Amino acid sequence: MLTVSNLDSFYGPSQALRRVCLALEEGETLALLGRNGAGKTTTLLSIMGAHRQIQGSIKFQGEELAGMPAYQVLQRGIGLVPEGRHIFPKLTVLENLKMGYIGKKKGDIDHRSFEQYLAYVLDMFPRLEQRIKNKGNQLSGGEQQMLAIARAMGSNPRLLMLDEPTEGLAPVIVARIHETIEQLQRQKVSMLLVTQETKLAFSVSTRILFMEKGSICYEGTAQEVACQPEISKRYLGV
Repeated sequence: MLTVSNLDSFYGPSQALRRVCLALEEGETLALLGRNGAGKTTTLLSIMGAHRQIQGSIKFQGEELAGMPAYQVLQRGIGLVPEGRHIFPKLTVLENLKMGYIGKKKGDIDHRSFEQYLAYVLDMFPRLEQRIKNKGNQLSGGEQQMLAIARAMGSNPRLLMLDEPTEGLAPVIVARIHETIEQLQRQKVSMLLVTQETKLAFSVSTRILFMEKGSICYEGTAQEVACQPEISKRYLGV
């Protein structure tokens, strides 16, 4: 489904990614782990077209995405839940959801109406229905994260990329996000997950990739990594 080959990424003269290669199959959940500054977020932004100072190949369902702007990548079927949520603070929950929906390419076979999308995400996150008229800056951190995920589902993505979806959240909300990821897996949504929550990564992912200094330095199944704590200690310091 997704194949990234020899991806280099730059911020001005500084190189952030070095020959990153990864592949993700249809329906798979792949976790990307590493210390802060390892290049995980830059990898997601480069795939999404939100960071475009890159070299290399990014193919999604056989189509080359490298060089495409983010809105075209979204229309091809990739959604992003960014680190820090980045919801619109002055817009209501409903308006935020509309913003997630309007970027979807019309005329797709799997196109659904806004009403169908709204019913889908409010069933996934009933709390958002209770807060539907509240502005983004009136929500708790957990509610904002639910909204960020719900908004990303507006384009009905085939691949959903989540960047630190449980960061700074209470354990009860972390458990809710975990349940949501499992629900999306049952719906055959492919996912690329960046997280510091190793327990989450091991429980929902098929494979684990570790990054260090902008490169993929280790790849293994979730079971292999979970059974060898020295691997996590080497690349995460935990």
